[in-house]
Amino acid sequence: MSLALLVMSIPVFWKQQMARLVRLPFMNWLMYLGIYLVVPRHRVGVTAVALDDQQRVLLLRHVFHPHVPWGLPGGWLNRGEDPSVGVLRELREEVGLTADLGPVLHISRDPYPTHITIAFAIHLHPGEMKLSPEIIAADWFAVDALPELFPFMRAAIETAVSMQSAQSQAVNRQNLQTEID
Repeated sequence: MSLALLVMSIPVFWKQQMARLVRLPFMNWLMYLGIYLVVPRHRVGVTAVALDDQQRVLLLRHVFHPHVPWGLPGGWLNRGEDPSVGVLRELREEVGLTADLGPVLHISRDPYPTHITIAFAIHLHPGEMKLSPEIIAADWFAVDALPELFPFMRAAIETAVSMQSAQSQAVNRQNLQTEID
């Protein structure tokens, strides 16, 4: 019998008793210890998609990516770090730039090494790039002339381009409507 079926078959009275019990400090601590020991954990990576006005994407050539050297800015989250904080930290560490965070573009589970990757849209603040020791080069690539990339990066870039195109079309329609009025 699965745990879910077992829990569903417990009368409400006992569920309420259990809920009161886990509020006790020791029992609460014991519950969190059980979660820590039993629930699977995943590495989490974050990437940033920055598009310029010409729909070019910022890519970095990484020292530690021997098979697919070009990729989006990003890296691993620190333990307990919020993904939205981590992606901006990675950007700052890798190229010395700051940005405004946009929406999540893509989430994927990747097999090697097993991890979850979250891709965010970002809007770069003006500034001079200062490459970290782990970055060989940084360059802007036309979306139709990208180097070899990991599939999740391509998917994130495609989503970012679609979103930017939709926003541009909405602005154009609004401007046209304003001119007509």
